[in-house]
Amino acid sequence: MRYRTGMQTLGTGEMSRASGLSAKALRLYDASGLLVPADVDGRTGYRRYAPAQLERARSIAALRRADLPLAVIGELLDAPAGEARARLRAWWASEREGFARRSQTIDLLAATDSGSQEAAGPPQPELLARVRVESVPDRVVASIARTVEQSELVPTFLADVVEIRRHLAEQGAEADPAHWVLFHEPVGEGLPGRIETAVPFTGRATPTRDILLRVEPGGDHAVVDLAAREIAYPGLLRFYDAVRAASGLAPGDPGRPPREWYPGAWPDDPEAIALRIARPIPTPAASAAAPLDSAPGADSTMSA
Repeated sequence: MRYRTGMQTLGTGEMSRASGLSAKALRLYDASGLLVPADVDGRTGYRRYAPAQLERARSIAALRRADLPLAVIGELLDAPAGEARARLRAWWASEREGFARRSQTIDLLAATDSGSQEAAGPPQPELLARVRVESVPDRVVASIARTVEQSELVPTFLADVVEIRRHLAEQGAEADPAHWVLFHEPVGEGLPGRIETAVPFTGRATPTRDILLRVEPGGDHAVVDLAAREIAYPGLLRFYDAVRAASGLAPGDPGRPPREWYPGAWPDDPEAIALRIARPIPTPAASAAAPLDSAPGADSTMSA
């Protein structure tokens, strides 16, 4: 947009002093289209800004201090007021989540001399003291197995929980409030592994192409309760180490899969129990989980 010659405008120096943006930054934001001058002298190249642009410049300065990328700043400033506020809050929530993950990683690695998990040694006594033994019965579950990386883990198993519950409701079966995630293989950043999302249920149901119905064997489990505030990757890996140590698994023995038991809806209170990490304790009579004789998708039913 060009303003009429002779109307009051701000030169580069005036705009810099009034907005807190350096002359170099003003040139950068002009080139990127984020803050285009109201007028540019065709002979000298001197930039002039309209007074109405000052507020945009100050907003850019404030958002840059918060380390927002230029592309995000442009989207925020050009969005309607209500939408801009929602986008800014979403960006900030994502940043805080990322910072929390990085902090957990640094804390975990800094706790060892070499910065490797192998050097971490046995679980701390205070963690082992929180582990208890709990006996659970055999349960019929509906489950979906997928291969995921850490960044995909939570949205994947939550979506699968919704799919399983919808299917069970359509079949007239009654799903438990709880859901489980079994880790058949390790999962990490850049380390895809196979997980199984399971929902215990009662009643009768048929499998589908994706949803398997099977019996999850019961027995004694080493279990630790986690408050909502404690659930952040990779810090929670230490709880997995604790239940493995308490389960008595021999070195190199994979045993039955470790699992996360979610008792119900996520609590509002950060101190409330939101998750239990469990590890089956091996016994001579332990057996692997038994799937249906019929393949997923077959016209068969299962009841509990």
